[in-house]
Amino acid sequence: MDLIYNELASKDKIQQLLNQPLDETKPGLGQHYCIHCAKYLETAIALKTHLKSKRHKRRVSELKGVPYTQETSDAAAGYNLNKFLNRVEQIKGAVGAEKENNEQLLKEHLDKNLENVSTTEPTLPWANEEPSEVNGDENEVIMG
Repeated sequence: MDLIYNELASKDKIQQLLNQPLDETKPGLGQHYCIHCAKYLETAIALKTHLKSKRHKRRVSELKGVPYTQETSDAAAGYNLNKFLNRVEQIKGAVGAEKENNEQLLKEHLDKNLENVSTTEPTLPWANEEPSEVNGDENEVIMG
């Protein structure tokens, strides 16, 4: 979670993750990536559906708070409390505001890019085709 938080706080990292080169080893050739969930999806339709899902929304709300790190654990045990408090102030200050701005820009970018994507894919490639007319008797068997 702390790595994802750091990625969302950097515009360069977001740009790098959104514009990845084609990669055969990743789902969807690495072109449909959810930064919040650190997940590759097969198609733009799958990404659009994922962005509306309960799991994605839960992850976004988890990333709104201060990320849990080793510093948090040490502070709970009573070690390096000042270091932890300085980090919290840093997150509430510049880093947090920049991250919120980046998240808003990311949401606008995804909404704009995915607005024209149809909401469902045809499950069968021939499902949209009209049936062709059959000439002749339906019971006729042709032996060749």
